[in-house]
Amino acid sequence: MESLVELPFNFLKCPKMKLKVPNINKPSPMTMFSVIFFTYFLVSSGIIYDLIQNPPSIGYERDERGNSRPVVFQMYRINGQYIIEGLSAGFIFLLGALGYIILDLNAKKNNSYLFAIGLALIVATYNIAIVFIRMKIPGYSPF
Repeated sequence: MESLVELPFNFLKCPKMKLKVPNINKPSPMTMFSVIFFTYFLVSSGIIYDLIQNPPSIGYERDERGNSRPVVFQMYRINGQYIIEGLSAGFIFLLGALGYIILDLNAKKNNSYLFAIGLALIVATYNIAIVFIRMKIPGYSPF
């Protein structure tokens, strides 16, 4: 049985090619961090939802006089978003992640300014996220 399988290879010969392996330099850690951080921004801002659903960048609603005015947040739809809404929420999450990175850097350098900046970013991110939820769902109160 093995000779039957090896039979075609007795007539076929591999070509002798002189291929060079490309020399790819290893990217720097800061480059990898930037790529991963940008990917985190895109994923947390809902780019996958935007690509699948194709929502408009902003919405429009009529006011009491009949004029249309732009709106950024889809009211009462927790599972729907406009593109600008997702990008702004992703940017806020990015600031929170940056706050945690600064706090981790503070553990190595022990600088009170870094601690204050990191803590301020984390607290601001939490408060702005609550404001975004209250804009999306009026009457929402986490307390």
